[in-house]
Amino acid sequence: MPAVWQVWLAFVAILIVVILVTDWPLMMQDPDDYMRLLQVRDWLGGQAFYDTRQYRLNPPVGADMHWIRLVDLPLAFFMMLFGTVLPAAKAEAVTLALVPLGQLLLALYLLRAIVRRLGGGKAEQLAATVIVPLFPLLVTNFLPARIDHHGWQALAALTVAWAMVCNSRRHAALAGLVTAAWLMISLEGIALAAVFGGLFALRYVLFGERQHEAFLGALALGIAVLFAIFRPVSEVFTALCDLPAWPHIVAFGGGALVAAGARILPGQGQPLGRLASLVPVAAVAAAGLLVPLGWCVVSPLDLDPFLKANWFDNMAESANIARQSASVAGMTLWTLLLAVVGSWTMLAQSQNRELWQARAFYGVALVGACGVSLLIMRAGLGAQLLCVPVSAFLIVKFWARVRAIEAALPRIVATLGLLLLATPTFVSAALKPLDRANVLTQVQLPAGLAAESCDYSKLNALPRSMLFATLDRGPEILARTPHSAVMSGYHRNQEKMRETILGFAGPLPEAEAIIRANHADFVVACLTSGDLAIAAGAGENNLADAIYAGTHPDWLMPVPGFEQGPLRVYKVR
Repeated sequence: MPAVWQVWLAFVAILIVVILVTDWPLMMQDPDDYMRLLQVRDWLGGQAFYDTRQYRLNPPVGADMHWIRLVDLPLAFFMMLFGTVLPAAKAEAVTLALVPLGQLLLALYLLRAIVRRLGGGKAEQLAATVIVPLFPLLVTNFLPARIDHHGWQALAALTVAWAMVCNSRRHAALAGLVTAAWLMISLEGIALAAVFGGLFALRYVLFGERQHEAFLGALALGIAVLFAIFRPVSEVFTALCDLPAWPHIVAFGGGALVAAGARILPGQGQPLGRLASLVPVAAVAAAGLLVPLGWCVVSPLDLDPFLKANWFDNMAESANIARQSASVAGMTLWTLLLAVVGSWTMLAQSQNRELWQARAFYGVALVGACGVSLLIMRAGLGAQLLCVPVSAFLIVKFWARVRAIEAALPRIVATLGLLLLATPTFVSAALKPLDRANVLTQVQLPAGLAAESCDYSKLNALPRSMLFATLDRGPEILARTPHSAVMSGYHRNQEKMRETILGFAGPLPEAEAIIRANHADFVVACLTSGDLAIAAGAGENNLADAIYAGTHPDWLMPVPGFEQGPLRVYKVR
């Protein structure tokens, strides 16, 4: 059986061949990838460790960012390391390729370890590593240049799942520490983290194992230590909605103390008694969060209704399954089906109680992760990663039967069918043609133009300026040019976000007032921008409509060289 690193090298080699043969451009997929790169560049350029503001958005005040430097550390380390022997641009490029591929390597090791703990033999362990490319979200999120935090969150979920099936207090404590890092990276993982916490509590109820105490205690300790390292002293007594802070330490630490104190309560020898003793644990944890934080425990972004309706609800990664395209919805539901069928299959093949228990808990965690992905699409990455082991078990179970088919052609078809049906790729690809029926606006671009991307490096021909651009394109503009922009989609800056949306979607007189008030020298619009298309569908005769129509108000003047193609630039008169 090949080693994990050998499988990983094979993936990397295939990727290199694909890039060379197809001339496929490896580009950042998301504004947050560009913003992460900007954060690291600024830090290495002298910005303070605790200062994570992006000063080229809304200068000179800057954009307030809730991110911490934890995800920046590997990027900064490799940029400095390779910078000792390479020019800065090449050191950056190597780092952007290496870090997500390194995450993939870690994922492969964790997947093989989980399969081993679930009783899988060499065949299942090998299958769990080689089928990763057949999970669409895993392919896109571990590609070079995918440097945002989502990959790290998925790895955290996988690590916690491995620790859970290892079934010891020591591993439960490790799971708590990893969960602390997970939530410090982004609180969006709290729903799935709660699933794992509930499973540790279920072990206590069913079997009397007190792993939930170790998990909660380590979670509180981990948040306290990471907060002390990565946040300034001035925030110690601040109750933050979008970042774990003292309320979370109080809630989880208090819950751990109450759980430990429950040892003296009656009924600890019976499941009902243990279940009853969890009530004060939940009450203390809930009070620790709800009293200081209130509603934002449920809604950490704490958005005003305008931004929720005109920004957040238009982001596919934040939407539930009902608002996804056909291919994404089908992929998500098929992953859930695989989770249920695969977990049931594993349970039916369990040879002893210990193995059955490990597989049952893993299956519940996986189905829980898939359930969260139905409510918020970005959780689908973690769900697909956790689904790989059960898909591996399904493939191995039917592999011998498929390979026993004597005729070559039916055997090949059956083999491919097994691989495709046991992973979400086929369903996603089959439903892709239906995606065109799910559109956000009525904007229709010529076929050739719709396939083009905007080359923001062309903006380097302009003098260094303040640009008024849509929220989704600000980070890329900053990463590729020396210009500044009014704002991008970061929720702590709601006033400027609102102004940016209204500049493109509101009435033209209001748009002019907003753009002039922000001292914008140029208006920059990419015709293939999702935000621009959404703005065009938000009303009639707004700036987005005029840009798509090829017209412009008299207070804007087209800049020569930007009249053709998807990138349009206008000088503010």
